[in-house]
Amino acid sequence: MVINKPIYVLDTNVLVDYVDVIPGKNSREPINPTIDFSDSYIVIPSVVVRELSSFKKESSDRGIAARTALRRLRSLVEKERPSMQDVYRLNTLDETHQIAVLPVDKNFHKALPFHPSSNDMDGQIILTALTAVALKNSLPIDGMIVNGSLATMYADDVTLVTNDNGLAIRARERGLKTVRYGYQYPEPYTGRRDIVVPKPLFDEFISTGTISLETWVDYMPDEPDLVANEFLIMKPENDEYDASYDPLYDPDFSYIGRYEVREEAIVRLKYLRGAPVGIKNAGQAIYMEALMDPNVSAVVCTGPAGSGKTYMATVYGYQACQKGEFIGVTVVPCDCKNSHGFLPGDLDEKMDPDVQPLKNALRNYLLNENSKYRKELQNLKKFGTGAEGKKKAKAQGCAEDEGPGKRSLKVKLADHVDLIWSNWFSSIPICFARGRDFANELAIFDEFQDQTVKQADTLIKRLGMDGKIIITGDIKQIHAPYIDETSSGLTYASRILMDSPMVAQVCFTEEEVIRHPLVKMVAMRQK
Repeated sequence: MVINKPIYVLDTNVLVDYVDVIPGKNSREPINPTIDFSDSYIVIPSVVVRELSSFKKESSDRGIAARTALRRLRSLVEKERPSMQDVYRLNTLDETHQIAVLPVDKNFHKALPFHPSSNDMDGQIILTALTAVALKNSLPIDGMIVNGSLATMYADDVTLVTNDNGLAIRARERGLKTVRYGYQYPEPYTGRRDIVVPKPLFDEFISTGTISLETWVDYMPDEPDLVANEFLIMKPENDEYDASYDPLYDPDFSYIGRYEVREEAIVRLKYLRGAPVGIKNAGQAIYMEALMDPNVSAVVCTGPAGSGKTYMATVYGYQACQKGEFIGVTVVPCDCKNSHGFLPGDLDEKMDPDVQPLKNALRNYLLNENSKYRKELQNLKKFGTGAEGKKKAKAQGCAEDEGPGKRSLKVKLADHVDLIWSNWFSSIPICFARGRDFANELAIFDEFQDQTVKQADTLIKRLGMDGKIIITGDIKQIHAPYIDETSSGLTYASRILMDSPMVAQVCFTEEEVIRHPLVKMVAMRQK
């Protein structure tokens, strides 16, 4: 059989991560794939089928993908029955998609200086790819050495598709061409546009607080279309600010606008005056605006650690509950380890390590915003502790509860945080969120970058009436196996929720990270 098409040999990880490569019931068209298989010949090594069978009993996403792949392959192989003579040929299971399962002849590797064991899965996949090369070149299976050389069998139109670095290295050693497979996504949506605008347009927005869509298009005809709730951080050309306006001393961040799709206009931020925390930069301003906007039901916040994603969401939730906007805050730490069942104690005790970042946020909030604790911290640094410190504080006229006492400031803060948590907050493992309806609640999905697309889809749909969800994560800090930036649930959430008047998205920049100077120094040296 002569095949005048490129041949691709697929590794197991490609089928597990991108099962829709195999067509079947409910399969979806791949999204901008890095390889177009439509006019090619796909070979699936029989050892890959063995490996998928070993995964199928798992309850994980890998198990689900393995079962799906095997089910689709079976529907293809049962369409026709090859003869024994056809087994070691490149026969197709499906004429439309040109897919075949290829076993390795037991005599094939005897002619090669490469003898992997039957348990060496990667080695067997390499042998299958070499078999495809031999068949492509019409070489005999049991007589691979032609004229004392193997060079003629290294064909450029046979490619091993794998995302496994180790397998790719071994395959290249055997003369095989290798390539990765995945989906090509456009640049991630950030929810913000840092942009230089003509000075008349800037002045109009500062003075009136609005720019109509028609005016925007007139001034900025080459700019991409605006997206619902997209934030525009504007500055005039050549930094020509009027003498009466200085953006560094503008607590309302009047130079930031939000595209209000219902009004077809760019409007000024409306809710910062009621912010429960001090706003330190433009990223925090648009994040807090999104959190406090009652018309926004979902907020997607991405960016590096230290930018305030968790801190601001936690404080906002606490304040919103006190105002009666929600009956409580449910925190769903998106833990990729799922180790809660092995920890001692009840559910709250099991969840405590995962919610410490939020409790720490409440502690820092009390320390920064509560005048009593702030004063006590100042006196602690000024007078110290113990009897001598108490004496000095009393001599300076400090109130009894502002000077050194029987309980340390750390203990007082911890008790206060525990009280807030027990009144307004709860936390559940991600597996418990399925089936929940967060009606009249605020749900915080933290570390969302470690979720698969299916998990992300399930969690997003947990939003209930009069509820709100906050999705946070750092796409650069993925810890879960089998997930990368393109297959992360955080990327999926950003894409699926884009351009909706009910959703706002925020992406912090590196410059907006609030860190200790030493941490900043280390981060800069690591670039």
